Amino acid sequence: MRRKLQAGLVVPLVAALAAVVGPSASGSLTQASDPREDNLPTPASVLGFEPCTDYKLATYEQITGYFGALDKASDRLQMMNIGKTSEGRDQVLGIVSAPDNLTPDNLKKYRDIAERLAHARGLTDAQAKDLAAEGKTVAWVDFGIHSTEVAPTQTAPKFAYDLVRSETAEAKSIRDNVITLFNPNVNPDGTTHVSKWYMDHVGGPYQDSSYPELYQKYAGHDDNRDWFMFNLQETRNQGNVLWHQWYPQMVYNTHQTAAYPARIFIPPFKDPSNPNIPAEVIRGINLMGDAMTQRLDREGKVGAVSRQQYDQWWNGGLRSVPAFHNQIGLLSETAHASATPKFEDPAKFPKEFPYQGVSTSEPSAFYPSPYKGGWWHLKDSCSYIESTGWAYLNTAATDREGWLYGAYRMGKQAIEAGGNVAYVIPADQTDFATAAKMVNVLRWGDVEVEQAEKAFSVGDRSYPAGSYIVREAQPFRPYVTDLFNPQTYPDRRNPDGTPERPYDMAGWTLPYQMGVDVDKVDARIDVPSRQVTWANVPAPRMPSSTPGYAYALDPRVNDSYTAAMNLLRSNEKVTRTTEAVQTDQGSWPAGTFLVPAGRSSEAKVRGQARGLGLTVAGVDTAPAKTVPVTRPRVGLYHGWGGNSDEGWTRYVLEQFRFPYAQVHDADVRAGSLADKYDVLVLPDATYSRMLNGLRAGSLPAEYTGGMTAAGVANLKKFVEDGGTLVTVNDAAQLPIQAFGDFPVTDVTEGVPSTKYYSPGSVVATNVQPTTPVTWGLPEKLDAYSSTSPAFTVTGDAGSVSTPVTYPQEKILRSGWLLGEDLIAGKAAVADVTYGKGRVVLLGTSVQHRAQAHGSYKLLFNSLLLGGER
Repeated sequence: MRRKLQAGLVVPLVAALAAVVGPSASGSLTQASDPREDNLPTPASVLGFEPCTDYKLATYEQITGYFGALDKASDRLQMMNIGKTSEGRDQVLGIVSAPDNLTPDNLKKYRDIAERLAHARGLTDAQAKDLAAEGKTVAWVDFGIHSTEVAPTQTAPKFAYDLVRSETAEAKSIRDNVITLFNPNVNPDGTTHVSKWYMDHVGGPYQDSSYPELYQKYAGHDDNRDWFMFNLQETRNQGNVLWHQWYPQMVYNTHQTAAYPARIFIPPFKDPSNPNIPAEVIRGINLMGDAMTQRLDREGKVGAVSRQQYDQWWNGGLRSVPAFHNQIGLLSETAHASATPKFEDPAKFPKEFPYQGVSTSEPSAFYPSPYKGGWWHLKDSCSYIESTGWAYLNTAATDREGWLYGAYRMGKQAIEAGGNVAYVIPADQTDFATAAKMVNVLRWGDVEVEQAEKAFSVGDRSYPAGSYIVREAQPFRPYVTDLFNPQTYPDRRNPDGTPERPYDMAGWTLPYQMGVDVDKVDARIDVPSRQVTWANVPAPRMPSSTPGYAYALDPRVNDSYTAAMNLLRSNEKVTRTTEAVQTDQGSWPAGTFLVPAGRSSEAKVRGQARGLGLTVAGVDTAPAKTVPVTRPRVGLYHGWGGNSDEGWTRYVLEQFRFPYAQVHDADVRAGSLADKYDVLVLPDATYSRMLNGLRAGSLPAEYTGGMTAAGVANLKKFVEDGGTLVTVNDAAQLPIQAFGDFPVTDVTEGVPSTKYYSPGSVVATNVQPTTPVTWGLPEKLDAYSSTSPAFTVTGDAGSVSTPVTYPQEKILRSGWLLGEDLIAGKAAVADVTYGKGRVVLLGTSVQHRAQAHGSYKLLFNSLLLGGER
């Protein structure tokens, strides 16, 4: 039964759910005083089939329809709307507990206790113990973050039904002692897309084909890589619950990619462990994992494996970010992500798992009950997931006070360990607007940030008022230290000498990626300051009088490009200087945007300055030379099958107001590209993937086949006739390998990982900031490398500019890099004149996951080159 928790926290779902529940379901429901009367709606009564039935997948709308019906019928469940998804759906969250715990007053009390203990401030140990004795464990469990991993989402209705209805001693203990934050779907949009695709094709030749698009609008599978950056609406919705409302002591994130032939992966994780994660968190994860595997074996559910695939290094996933917030963050990975049953033939099992040489057939310490094969159904995967959920919640209930007090203890220890160490974000840096964005990234993760109200000094460095201060002495210090400092990933090798691949990234230092100046200090800072809830854009600044020639926008500021795009859209004339220009704010570099001074332009420029927090300068005398800026007709290549780099590129272009259109394989094959586009962008992908696409027969014909050789020839003609082709990271393979007489090669091509390897790291580059590709960039630029190419000129040197190169030494900034000697001194960016056009090879992931703000200008400048035709 829904009750209002707190203003702005719970949004009634009656209207949203009525349409999907339907009259037949909702009309039969009456409020039960005791669910033991067995009048709760079953999932099948609402969905029309039993969840986890072979060849059946429910959409998000169907699943939330069931939760709405269960909410109406039970006083042990409350549903809340936590925000809109990227495609505009209502995202919901359930709270399951005993009815007395769900009264408005008690929910507020238990939430306040969790928050006070998590933040640890203002409490003595005795007070914290009293609060722990009074509080309830807050435990998060979620389903469906990866939409193609279908079993978790389909498990959610039945697990909720069982958790609400069951009258076992265990269920009563869980409801009495735990506030369960029951998240039926982390990624609602994707669940509906994937389920509809399967149900549309079930019984046909494409029954088991993959959904051919990104199932999350921008990120696809990368929706689990956004949890320190908070770009996606879904991440923000749920992060708001996790780190601004409820502060659960533990987070359980369900997935479906187990090391074959195991039936489920459950922690303990494999090494390495990030040294910033508290030992108590790692111990708690191990304990939870052992409770889960113990329960599975007691129930005869064999095949659980640990210490495989998944490590505890990375900070950025739904299960990993909690570990840096003193929360027990864990995941499971169940086998068989399909509604189609399958016979698992033990004769085809590999002899060993990928790591540590563990046998797949003989018992071992972390695989004591091997799976022996046989038929496997969706219901089997769902059953494993629900069993682990029960073990998780039971462990949360039985050690309730321990979990609550542990959150306090870790928070207190973090505050004490912080000492005087702090990170100062100076207000006098050029792109302070991006610095403010970084502060808001931190605030999404509940990092405490102050803003100085007066100027202050630390040692011989002075900082103006408005500078931000992030102190290590705060409860989530592990998160702060991890995001602000470089990562040093250990050199781990497989028996054959190849690098042992980290899970996801090896280095991600936030200021490096975002190009924000931060000073780390170890000295007491005493300055009047205010706590930052949300960082506003910097105060705008306009010339005191109308300039004699033009208003100037600083190319060193990312949002100057946003302003330029907006002004062009409103029919203002915009040009760029080709050399440094004198303004009333001093000398500004080449690439400065100029807008002719005038009454109408002043109002528009002022509006951009106010909205984006820009400093606008005045220029009184026309520069010797400028180049026009037009809104380029950008075509963004979109290969079928879902490319997250393409999705993130769309996100960045939309955020900074660059126009674009998706270009599909059929468009590239059709040719005449110059009729529609000035510049074409190839997001990160291999040449083979772009050329060949998805295998014929794997999907309907319109989704297979790639751009083909004919499409590659059309791209070449597009450039020869005057177009601009921009490639990101590995997409450089296409022009290098296919254009025939291309004057650049990639020195890393074909080099084994033992000689060159960069598994998601931040690297140093040197920049010549006077070229049109690099206008506005600093001379030293940190870039994101994912075993990225490095270029050397092998043809006509006069046709190639290499404005960004790797230094001769000390290339690694954060993460892990093998083969520095191979790329030392080589080009990270090459600008190639080809025929009447040009090819810009951006050799790093310049827009990586919408995190690498520091290198965005390489993409933006390259796009604007297309407008010069």
